[in-house]
Amino acid sequence: MIKICTVYFGDRYSTDYVDKLYNSIKRNSTVDFEFIVISDTKVDSRLYDDSASQNRVTMFNKNITVLPYNHLGDIKKHWHKLKFFSPQFGNQKPGDDIIIMDIDQIITSNIDELLTWPVKDNELLTYGVWWENKLGINGGFYKFKSGSLKFVWDDFIKNPEFWQMNFYNKGDVHVPLYGEQNYVKWKIQEHNAILTKLPAEWLGTWTDSYKKNLELNQMYMNRFNTDYMIMDDVHENIKVVHFAGVGKTITGNDKFIKDNWK
Repeated sequence: MIKICTVYFGDRYSTDYVDKLYNSIKRNSTVDFEFIVISDTKVDSRLYDDSASQNRVTMFNKNITVLPYNHLGDIKKHWHKLKFFSPQFGNQKPGDDIIIMDIDQIITSNIDELLTWPVKDNELLTYGVWWENKLGINGGFYKFKSGSLKFVWDDFIKNPEFWQMNFYNKGDVHVPLYGEQNYVKWKIQEHNAILTKLPAEWLGTWTDSYKKNLELNQMYMNRFNTDYMIMDDVHENIKVVHFAGVGKTITGNDKFIKDNWK
């Protein structure tokens, strides 16, 4: 089983980010998967109440499994993603493929190959990145075998308050509570696990700056000796467009957003 896992918290994003990610994966794949979200939203029985099973869920699509957002160990925001590295979380079974995705991305073409890319024990699969990224890992997408990288969670939960501020305190990141992917990269290296990257040309990135987007288009064209990354439509090689960045949301009237984010 493939389990696609994400986290929703706070009020930066509207809840439809979760639904739209789920819908776009269903629309652009033929692969069976379970979609799981850790959410801090309140359960509202008026929205969906399955009286037969006594299961109540939030405003998310009822095919999405919603897990409680608790504060065990005072875990904050996106650091809850690390829970999925524990085979005890999310009803994981031996042999399951676990995928962790951020919700600030748009699927723009078929992702069967991305979802089913083979991963071995003691291996972490992540996006290949073609723009400047000294870290060499992208927290927008992780894939691994259930339980094979449990040290990521085990080491973190021993002292979550320390790790959540460690990379900010060291000056590696410039926003408090950032550094989750720094932590994952460190643990992968420390435990001699394998870090594998997907083809970089599959990933696009977009911002709310017209000037920056022109620069990104030029970088993509130069890197892959090909046509534009995004003009009205998205380059045929791109499967995912990530809107990563501090405080960034999916905004704008670009055609590719209207066509694919729904």
